[in-house]
Amino acid sequence: MTAAAMGASTLRTFAARLRTTAPVSARILSELASELDKGGPVADLLCSHSAVHSPLFGVQALAGVRLLMLSGRAPELTERFTSAHAAAMAGESDSAALLTWLAARSAIIENPGEILAALDRTVQQHQPKTAGFLLRGLTMIGAPKVRLLELGACAGLNLILDHYRWFGLGWEWGDKDSPVRLAAAGPQPPNLRIVDRAGCDLQPRDPADPKHAMILQSFIPPEHDALRWDLDDAIELAARVGVKVARSPAGRWLRENLVPPEDRTTYTVIWHSSFWSYLTEDERHEIETTLTAAAGSMPLARVAYESTDFRSNPRLTVTIYS
Repeated sequence: MTAAAMGASTLRTFAARLRTTAPVSARILSELASELDKGGPVADLLCSHSAVHSPLFGVQALAGVRLLMLSGRAPELTERFTSAHAAAMAGESDSAALLTWLAARSAIIENPGEILAALDRTVQQHQPKTAGFLLRGLTMIGAPKVRLLELGACAGLNLILDHYRWFGLGWEWGDKDSPVRLAAAGPQPPNLRIVDRAGCDLQPRDPADPKHAMILQSFIPPEHDALRWDLDDAIELAARVGVKVARSPAGRWLRENLVPPEDRTTYTVIWHSSFWSYLTEDERHEIETTLTAAAGSMPLARVAYESTDFRSNPRLTVTIYS
């Protein structure tokens, strides 16, 4: 299979997933796939990048188009997209979506550097609601004091889960005055306190930096308003809290930071989500070895929300080491 054919197939798969909830974005992806089929300047640009072989190519390509809108580089596209979204919500003709695609095509051709930069980036779909799975894991562990260490922490949005307000069936947990208010599944969390938190990432994002915030926002299709509002509130909150994420490979950072806490009653919890699939076998082995070696020196657990590959649904796992 050629690079163009592989990329087109990936784009169509992602478009099919978005067709119901993000129809205009889906139309852009479908038209992009057709561009790869027939060739031309857009196909030449996208196929020049190795990301065309990735199963996440559709996510990266759409994020690149979205970032052009957020940064103000594609005002016509932004205007067309708004009209097309309104038309789609009203069940009207898709002619507005076609005009949106034509504006997107022009924007891609006019901004090749920005599109290639988007294809260079690691996919960082860090939604604050993902921290709900971490909360369930912490509930299962049941420790009153937790030191939280996150691998692949991005902008640290999961590290501040206790600064969100969570609403479960008959219970609430977290900061009652938080602007981030999220539904939670499972039983009521115990009376736990996060006494320390830190994280690492190969491409950490500073929530206080508007450019970094836009990159995070670019991974949400424009039609997904509720997700975007939650993310915006979480980014603003993370900037106020000031959690810093170190730029480092996960294995090395874990070796350097996984030392016994001063308070031996504190439970150390390693957390990661949408991260494991990016690692090589050697990197995974390094992390597993570090965790196993540390198990005898501190109360230690691992909470992960991961899929076996980029195409399968993630699942929550909790591992108690000691």
